[in-house]
Amino acid sequence: MSEDRIVTDASIDADMETMVQLMVRTMRGMKGGHADAEEVIRRVKAAGLGPRHVPVLVQLVLHGPAPVGVLARHMALSPATVSQLVGELQRGGFVERRPDDRDRRRMIVSLAEAHRAAIERFAWRRLRPLRTTLESLTPTERRHFLHGWRTLAGNMERSGLHAGGDGGPGCPGDHPHL
Repeated sequence: MSEDRIVTDASIDADMETMVQLMVRTMRGMKGGHADAEEVIRRVKAAGLGPRHVPVLVQLVLHGPAPVGVLARHMALSPATVSQLVGELQRGGFVERRPDDRDRRRMIVSLAEAHRAAIERFAWRRLRPLRTTLESLTPTERRHFLHGWRTLAGNMERSGLHAGGDGGPGCPGDHPHL
């Protein structure tokens, strides 16, 4: 093995160790034992729902009311999967569907008023550090940062650790506090 290869491998190993440490710290920060998180998780569990439903709620906080197809694109999931999640959330009282004023065939999904404030507090507690981070980077740094995350997600999907990005085991939606 060449000397360059040994130096590169050691550098990659050190960077990988740093990345694992940072991921653990990030997940710990997102998990949090905060009252807002515990309240939303308690409500979700009480409705017979699970962690895989939470990303739909976060998307509705981020983007506001939207059709299932738009939510599916934002979440990189199939419309059928998101439709199922939305149906379950609707039965649990977390979301409402109403016909689109411009196209009565299309249904718009929105947060139910009864849970809106708690869900918004829960989501923004997790989203604010992400936004602050992106705001602190230059456009070039953001491009590189996001390229790294896309590469990681793609490699995880290809290795089967992400179950194809369709809400299977190992997806962010399976983390009970995301």
